[in-house]
Formats: sequence, C-alpha cells, structure tokens
Amino acid sequence: MDREKTFWLSGACAGGDGVLASKYDLYGGVIVDADAVPKDEHLFRSAMKSSLAEWAQLEKRGVWLQLRIELAALIPIATAEFGFEFHNAERNHVMLTKWLPTDAPNTLPANASHTVGVGAVVTDKDGRVLLVQEKSGPAARLGIWKLPTGLVDAGEELHDAAVREVKEETGIDAAFEQLGAFTMNHGGNLAHAGKSNLFFIVKCRALSTEISTQKGEIAEAQWFTMEEWKAMPFPEKGSIWDVLNMSALEGEVCSKAKALPWGKRRPDHFRWVYYPSLRAAL
Repeated sequence: MDREKTFWLSGACAGGDGVLASKYDLYGGVIVDADAVPKDEHLFRSAMKSSLAEWAQLEKRGVWLQLRIELAALIPIATAEFGFEFHNAERNHVMLTKWLPTDAPNTLPANASHTVGVGAVVTDKDGRVLLVQEKSGPAARLGIWKLPTGLVDAGEELHDAAVREVKEETGIDAAFEQLGAFTMNHGGNLAHAGKSNLFFIVKCRALSTEISTQKGEIAEAQWFTMEEWKAMPFPEKGSIWDVLNMSALEGEVCSKAKALPWGKRRPDHFRWVYYPSLRAAL
C-alpha cells in the first residue's frame, strides 16, 4: 500500500510553524493529513491561514481537506472563511477542496459520477437458474422473480461482487465463469441522484444448492428450470433485461477475467482485466 501511495506523490510536509502536515501529489495538489487537523477552532483558523499562504508560495494548485465527523464544527470555517467547497462525503468524514490559482480554471476532478452494479445468472449442474423475490423496492412492488443483484463495493472486483451478492442473498456458494453484456442507466435513484450506473451481467456456476435467504431483503429464493424462467412475464422477451440476461448464457462472445501485472517496473502489482473470448473456445 505504501508503494502504491508513493507512486502518486512528489513530496510531503511534516508540518510545524503553523503549517498543516500534508502530502504533495504529482498534479500540484496538497492532501492535508487528516490526523493533523486541529480540533480547536482558533488553532484551525491560524493553521489554515498559514498553510494556504505557504502552499500558494509553493505554487500548489488544489487542496484536499478531509474533516472527520468529530471535526464537523470546522466545516463552516473552512467553507465560509477560507473558500473551501464540498467534494464528497462518507459516513465518517466530508472531503472539501480549494482551488488556489486565480489565473487558471479549476481542474480538480469531480466526485465519482457512476455507481457499478452486477446481476448474477447462477446455474447448477442440472441447468436450473437461481432467482429471488425482494422484500422492498420496485421489483417487490411488481412481485417479479429476478436475478440476485447488487452494487459493487469500493475496491471490489466485478466477479467477486457477483459471488458475494449471491451468497448474501441466497446462501448459495458460487464460482465466477464469465461476464456477459453490460448497460448504462443515467436515471439515477434516490440514494444516488444525478449519478449514472454501469450494470454488468455475470455468469456463475453454483457450488451448492441449499438456499438460505437473506431475511432483511429477500422474501424468497428458488431454483427454476430454464423453461420455467423463460416462460415468466418478466423480463419481457426482447427487452433490455432479457437481452442482458441471455448474453450470459447464449452470447457468441463473453468476457473472461485474468489478473495481469502492470509491467516490469511493478511486477508485484496486479490488476484484473476482462477480455473477450469466443464462447465456443471456453
């Protein structure tokens, strides 16, 4: 992890003399050490004033300031008095930013624009498919049987997310086989208003068959034959959801997964790559 962090950094300031400890990234940015932010409002004002003067002198461009929830009282000081803007928030902190140059447009990257979802087509040795009925949400209101679905967590691979969601919702152990098609939805939802969503269909093979449903979210889970599934009113034949689902089973091309190194300079650093493969060659 330390090697990964230093890959993006060009230096650091240990703090002292009223200047906040921070790291300097390769884009001219300042990343304030969240542990170095003083809780006292007077000390924060003084340190921020000195720090901004120091960073401007060093010709830094953007400042990233993370304020943890216990320092929430500092938020109005940072925004109203020093011109910081909201960038993103998590359960235990808010991230603020400030653009320093007065003669150049703000080029700090925006907050994440997309969420990523997965749907799992899980089949057992008899060719049956695993479907669920949800307790809440649009699918529950319509009373439909659907694939196990969910959002990919930060730092999680697509195929791992699909296997996890299947286990959480149904208790079924599954193994990843391949990716089918994917789609993008720009409608957003109440939790992620204004965000787009990338949704991937993942084909999995069941390693167990005994169902144990997630009590809080899943009303029922069940194995169905392919004939029973295809005879259901949802998804409508030829609709986007039908095509997505069938791509995992019948598409001429699918995507396999392979962990590959970055290169000779970073032989111990791997990233998953999803690459097309003819289904006949699987």
